[in-house]
Amino acid sequence: MFILFGTKGRAIETDSGQFHCPNCNIKEEYGKKYVQDWFTLFFIPIFPISGKKNDHIECRKCESIYHTDVIEYKPAISDEEMESEYEKALKNVLCLMILADKKIEEEEISTVSNIYNKLTNDKKFIKNQIDKNITQLKRDKKTVNQYLKKIKPYLNSGHRELIIKAMYFVASSDGHLDKKEGELLMKTANVLEMTSAHVKGVLSELNKKITIKINYEKTISIRLSGFDVVQCWVC
Repeated sequence: MFILFGTKGRAIETDSGQFHCPNCNIKEEYGKKYVQDWFTLFFIPIFPISGKKNDHIECRKCESIYHTDVIEYKPAISDEEMESEYEKALKNVLCLMILADKKIEEEEISTVSNIYNKLTNDKKFIKNQIDKNITQLKRDKKTVNQYLKKIKPYLNSGHRELIIKAMYFVASSDGHLDKKEGELLMKTANVLEMTSAHVKGVLSELNKKITIKINYEKTISIRLSGFDVVQCWVC
């Protein structure tokens, strides 16, 4: 009689879910696994003889193996899709700023229309469209994070700063920055992963001549929560 024994690596599944498989290029089921060496007797695993190692993700469809970071993988979107998502996000956050102080003012609506036009190469966002967008926002009751979630990974630093500047102009179009407007501004900056120091620097730049043109001229002095007074020349 003889005894046949040895060792064998086993892939043991600890979790599962859905992810965007880079190989299949669509959403598929995955298994999260680790590898462990086992003592075998007649090819049957009896007990483990090593620690857990090589955590990985395996696509159930194509069986491709990936590092666990692949779960965060987001497929690239086309320029047209990114532009569309950016424009939708811009409309929503600007209208959220109109709603922040619970007052809808004509100056704010006009400012939103003009800023959107400037930031989207002359695309229109007129009063009746803004009114409809505001009505939808009231109905949905979503947070600024939900409106920016899809486009955020594709926004560079310049895009993020432009969103903060645009929201600031909307909030200040009536001559002052309400507490709720300031809170929304900082909440948006937080979603965009901008520090308070970064935001202060961005708004301080507004001391200089701003190329975004809106429909009136004036100098405004605004105190932000925890910030110094910022003098803004809106041309």
